Amino acid sequence: MDGKAVTTNEASKCLKALAAESSPIVAAKLADKIGLTGSHETKRRHIRAIVKQLRDKGSMIVAVGSSGYFLTEDEDTWKQYLEDRSIDAKRILGESHKRKKAITDNKGQHLLFKEPTVTTGWD
Repeated sequence: MDGKAVTTNEASKCLKALAAESSPIVAAKLADKIGLTGSHETKRRHIRAIVKQLRDKGSMIVAVGSSGYFLTEDEDTWKQYLEDRSIDAKRILGESHKRKKAITDNKGQHLLFKEPTVTTGWD
């Protein structure tokens, strides 16, 4: 987002664009529809910030993998989406813990910081 705040106008345009779509819309296309400029990544990040703000204010905006975002009025769809996000977050946290544990020796010292063994070849 490059430090640029989400404006009320952008949030309103985004909500209207999502409401007008009959299927999920990717962030780049959504950004173009509401008139955002910048690089692909800047647009994507700004859309993510707008969506977060709209969700925080109660809009039920669902993200569908690489398919994009869609606005739902169905409580069951929204609850399922939130539950799936929670399960994904727990899974990612668990995997992160396993990876950290894998690089830690039995004394709790991270192997990344262990001094390397130097072999001279002269032994």
